[in-house]
Order: sequence, then C-alpha cells, then structure tokens
Amino acid sequence: MKKESTKEKILSAARTLFVDHGFAGTSIGNIAKLAGVNHSLIFHHFKNKEQLWVEVKQRIVLEANNNIQNFYEDLPWNECLKDLFIHNITFYRNNPDIMRMINWQRLEKDSNDKIGVTNSADMEAWIELIKKYQRNGDIASRHKPEWVVTLLLSIISSAALDPNVFISDEQQFKGYINFCIDAIDAALK
Repeated sequence: MKKESTKEKILSAARTLFVDHGFAGTSIGNIAKLAGVNHSLIFHHFKNKEQLWVEVKQRIVLEANNNIQNFYEDLPWNECLKDLFIHNITFYRNNPDIMRMINWQRLEKDSNDKIGVTNSADMEAWIELIKKYQRNGDIASRHKPEWVVTLLLSIISSAALDPNVFISDEQQFKGYINFCIDAIDAALK
C-alpha cells in the first residue's frame, strides 16, 4: 500500500474543510491540524490559501476525468451541446463537493475574488471548443467565448442541482434539457 504524500494529506484535509466550512471558514491552521502536518509545510507546497482552494477544485474535476476537448471536438454543434449538458449534469450530480465549493464561492464572492472561476486547462478547453464552433458558423462570432462558457456552465449547474417543482420525473427533465439546448442554440446564432 502506497503511503499518502504530505501534499496529498494537505489536499485531502483542505477539501474536507473547504466543503464543510467554505474558504473564509477554513484556516491554514485547521488544515494543518486535520492533515497532521506542520503549519509551515502547507506553505512549502502551496503559495497561499487561494492557491490551495483552486487546486482542490481542480483536483475534483481531474478525479471525475471531466476533460472535454477530445470528447466533443468532432461532434456537430447540437450533439456537442446535448452531450455537454448530459456529461456535466452527471458530473455535478456525482460530485457534490464541487457544488458545495461553488456555492461557498457564491456566498463569499465579496470577501475574496481570487477563489472564483479559474483559468484552468478545462476552462481553456471549453473556450477553444466555443471558438471552434464560432469558426464553423454554429455560434455567432459576436459572442465572447468566455461569456458563452459562463452561460453554459450556469444553466448546466442550475439544471443539475436546483430543485424545480415543474420537473417531476425523468421525462420532464429530458424535456427541460431539450428546451435549454434549443434556447441556447437560438440565442447564440
């Protein structure tokens, strides 16, 4: 059995505390205590608490193998959009830790702007995917790719997790997804 590295212990402890208490409610001291490491070791591995937050979020995404670039690049736009919805709704439903961290970000947005959406490799892949569909004429070039990605992620996360009394079964949920896809497609032309 492989022994867990110090960095992995720190990331695991940080994840537990960030998910339960948010960014503001988690101290480096608490992370060190839960990880069973010296406080200074955290700063040996991470520049600051913001970097640790971002790395925990990125680790969750990597664990879920949510890389989109190769998965979608050869699909027609409508199929890509539908697959993006299904794949990412499944990701959010299967990874409640990322949603808790995103909700904490929303609550704490005024106190720290460095813990929000990051320019990760995954985010770059989304942006490049949108640019590809813009070059193909599927999405109007007047739309900033970053804004398109933000729109898609907002609708996807809402569809995945927000309770909606108008959607009472899987058939209605699929209908709602198709409605979202049709509306997005029409808006982005």
